[in-house]
Amino acid sequence: MITLDEFVDRLCRLGADGASRRFPRNARDREILMQSVVMELDSERSYAEKEINVRLEAWSRDVAPSIEIDHVTLRRLLVDYQRLERTADGASYRVGFPARTVAFELEVYDLDLRATVAAHRDHLARSRERRKAAAATRDRAARSRNRPRAATLPAPPPP
Repeated sequence: MITLDEFVDRLCRLGADGASRRFPRNARDREILMQSVVMELDSERSYAEKEINVRLEAWSRDVAPSIEIDHVTLRRLLVDYQRLERTADGASYRVGFPARTVAFELEVYDLDLRATVAAHRDHLARSRERRKAAAATRDRAARSRNRPRAATLPAPPPP
């Protein structure tokens, strides 16, 4: 069972941490990412190919920008894993419901993916700024310790 905390943690680390990476081979991580794609779709409607492409591009841009995968490859992957069903002529798609080997906590389905990823990105940006500020402080302290000091000269004799 994938808990809400694990889902959020892995989704943010895989898709939104800023480091470019391929779609994961690890089955659990792959399931989390595919579930996040499906959560962006309406399971009660069919999508034309252009519509599904727009949705997949939006997911890549907004939810998992760190994942290097184009919408065509992502669409094929979702079809291969039965997360999307395609009509025989390939003209329309709808959410598939495969037999799952991994279960998700119910709270996962209520998650606002875009808000979660945005909060993670804000957290990363604040962390980077704190690290930069701390590094600048350390650099200033090191420079002041290493600065040559003026020699203390005796006071001149009184006239």
